[in-house]
Amino acid sequence: MRKKLVVSLVCLVAITSILFMPMFMAEARKHKYNPLRVASGTWTYIPTDMLLKEQNDYTFILGWETGVWTGTFEGTSEDVFFAEKNPDGTLVYLPYGVIFFTGTVNGKEGTLRINFGPGVKKGDPMEWSGAWRILSGTGELENLRGRGVWWQVEPQHLEYKGWIRFKLNKNEE
Repeated sequence: MRKKLVVSLVCLVAITSILFMPMFMAEARKHKYNPLRVASGTWTYIPTDMLLKEQNDYTFILGWETGVWTGTFEGTSEDVFFAEKNPDGTLVYLPYGVIFFTGTVNGKEGTLRINFGPGVKKGDPMEWSGAWRILSGTGELENLRGRGVWWQVEPQHLEYKGWIRFKLNKNEE
């Protein structure tokens, strides 16, 4: 009698394992590690319009530009920024720069909204540098996240470097 009970229990465990194995494998795939990937390339831009406002020896600039991206980000952008020129001549990108990117990243298409700045123009010759961060995306880029830095190589020619990662699910940051 005991042998039959033990054999029945072993068979029950084996059948249960076989039945639930696909569910356990699917759950394990949900938590698959999604590594960070290096993002790098160039961002060239052409200013298209600017509004200037002077106040107490400061100049405030609201500007627009178009951009072309190569490298990890392949595409074009329409950029809006807010900057300030201090009385000492230093130009500062305030944290209101937004890039509206359209193109591909690692073969996936969509749009991105990327924050850039704050940036400071300094050195001799004075060159821009700052940070970027992906705020949101659409299409196949909806779940893309990333951040990094950018710096001026020559006038209107920037380079960027950082990391990107596609979120595996909506709750992941």
